Amino acid sequence: MRDYRFDVARVVCMTYIVAFMHLYGYVYPQGREAFYIPVCVTMTDACLGLFTFVSGYLLGSKYLFGKEGNTSLWIFYKKRIIRIIPLFILASVALWLIEFNSDIATINGLLCISPFVNPKPRTLWYIPVILWCYLLTPLISRKSLKWRIYSSILLMTSLVVARFLFPSVDGRLLFNLFFYLVGIISASCFDWRFKMPYGKAVKVASILLFVVLIMLCLHHSLLYRPSMIMAIGGIGVFVILFVCEGISTCVFSGQDSNKNLLSLIVGFVSYASMACYMFHRPIYWLAQEIWNPSDTTVKWWFMAGIVFPVIVMISYVIQKGYDSLVKRI
Repeated sequence: MRDYRFDVARVVCMTYIVAFMHLYGYVYPQGREAFYIPVCVTMTDACLGLFTFVSGYLLGSKYLFGKEGNTSLWIFYKKRIIRIIPLFILASVALWLIEFNSDIATINGLLCISPFVNPKPRTLWYIPVILWCYLLTPLISRKSLKWRIYSSILLMTSLVVARFLFPSVDGRLLFNLFFYLVGIISASCFDWRFKMPYGKAVKVASILLFVVLIMLCLHHSLLYRPSMIMAIGGIGVFVILFVCEGISTCVFSGQDSNKNLLSLIVGFVSYASMACYMFHRPIYWLAQEIWNPSDTTVKWWFMAGIVFPVIVMISYVIQKGYDSLVKRI
């Protein structure tokens, strides 16, 4: 039977970001900045952190590198590049054409140097960050749990030092890489409900807590948000994770869960989630060019009730068509 926990997590996070957080700026363009209050920003951090955690967990469960590994570096990198880069290029060009991102920011993003230099592309900043996480995966995802833990601490420490020396290093890279590494470590020693021997759990939790405390003790300028907001966002990652676990258990625990309508919808939206994140802004822009009602209530219903479902469907078609094309190569 299909495990819907990660599907539910993707759907919840993508829907919040695309259909709520980013949509607000199109409905109330003049009040967009006022909406970026700590609670909403923290939820956005938590959603993206959860996306990154799930990626780390799944890749850390599937791929092992080193002498005892089961994966070729070439096969791993080839799959990641083919999976993301072409769609990322297409989305970057689309945002550049509608003048959402500047020329330099778009180039920095396409070259995947935006986590380290300014300016950084808006919205698509996350794709170079996750690509750097993928690039570093073979250094971390080994059979030894100790290797995963200590190499993660060394990597995070190196980035913290780099952030001190070079302020252009994006704090969002630190935040998301941290949860990516937690995902890889988690995949080595427990499932996402954290069922593991007590002694091992204490050791792992102590080391992770030590890393978090170091980050929280740093001045907020080291990070892209004040440290307290980052900490709450980090807690939010696991809060959303366990909420999604409860939802999937309650809704999809039946024997025929793979066949009911709700499971099909969740699977559909989950599959389209990455494409939704990359392409939703050009579609929102096009929708406003077609019809931009002055009444905000009408605009909310139009954008959330019509345009957002269209975004999901278009994104599914893009992802499905692209995956079918890649399989033939």
